[in-house]
Amino acid sequence: MRVALLLVCALAAEVRADGAGVIAASEGERAGVAAAMAEAMVGRAGRIVGDAVGEARAAIAAGAVPVGRLAAFRRVREQIDEGWQMYLRAAFDTAAGKLAAARTEAEPLVVLPGGAELYAEAALKLGAVLDRIPARAEESAAVIGLALALDPDRPITLAEFSPDVMRAFETVQAQKAPEVGLRVVVRPPEALVQVDRGKPHAAGVSVQVRRGQHLVVARAPGYRPAVRGVAADATSVEIVLEPDAEAARLATGALHDLPEAAAQELVDAALRYADLDEVVLVAETTRRGGPTLLVQRCAGLPARCSAVVEVGFSDRRGLPAAARAAWSAARTGELRYPPSVLGAHADRIVHERCGRTCKRLVWAGIGAVVVGGVIALFTSGSTPPPVVTVDGGAF
Repeated sequence: MRVALLLVCALAAEVRADGAGVIAASEGERAGVAAAMAEAMVGRAGRIVGDAVGEARAAIAAGAVPVGRLAAFRRVREQIDEGWQMYLRAAFDTAAGKLAAARTEAEPLVVLPGGAELYAEAALKLGAVLDRIPARAEESAAVIGLALALDPDRPITLAEFSPDVMRAFETVQAQKAPEVGLRVVVRPPEALVQVDRGKPHAAGVSVQVRRGQHLVVARAPGYRPAVRGVAADATSVEIVLEPDAEAARLATGALHDLPEAAAQELVDAALRYADLDEVVLVAETTRRGGPTLLVQRCAGLPARCSAVVEVGFSDRRGLPAAARAAWSAARTGELRYPPSVLGAHADRIVHERCGRTCKRLVWAGIGAVVVGGVIALFTSGSTPPPVVTVDGGAF
């Protein structure tokens, strides 16, 4: 029951995306550009986040995970229930197969809150099933021992288990298994290691553990945590951590030399971890000798974006009005293009795309966003996003 409650709490904590954020790249003062765009978006339903990348970074540091990882909790819980039902019907081999699969799928969840308890639940019931299969009785004791080490406070009562299962649990608890040294080598070497629910320690240090099955977790900043099961007779284990590409991309942020592929990764990570349903990309550059905003609105995973909105303005006093005009033009645009306005080459990209398509442009006035100038929508059948140009002379 306690594991079920933990699972419910984890899924209940999954907040639905209800806001919009800003990702800004500027040749000048980035914070001012982001603040102007966030202010222009006031009035949109949901919260407005002026720094979507910073919000996503903070969420990862606080332990946020993609929604899909939380859904895995539900799948494992269902597998455990199905396996236990097979056990109650005396279909022991089928039950063992389902519970072993549940334990395997629960392994990567151990790094999340409630994951160790869920893994322990699958292991505990698997051990109870294996105890009823004579050829696997020794394995049963090892599995039960790991479950009790991972979740020692889990209540075990006759209301849930039969007397013979209770005796199997009590036998494992009473056993004094010999201890062995276990050394965990991790790359990168600065990782921290945790065996079962013990205290974290440096990688490469040998620790004394009971002979039997164990679960090893390794963590290092900038890398994805890893979980490894250790066999009963193992004295060492080696783990190679994979770099966390999303965390690295968020740590880098919106650089001036960010290519479109990297911009796609950045936007997707910001949407996923900052709990937003859309982001506005804004880059300040120079066009025709004056400051200009390039803006796109993006949503979805993978993110698709509106046409590029280009708004010129005369000086910093015109920045708020330019941001309002850009938001007005971008907020209703069709989302069908990749992110393309971040980075130092955004200005050149806009010019090149216009050069390739201007001979086939269709001009169309959009009266809803006229702000004292001429607004032209460049459209074409080509893949690159068209450009909505707002004359900023009135600013």
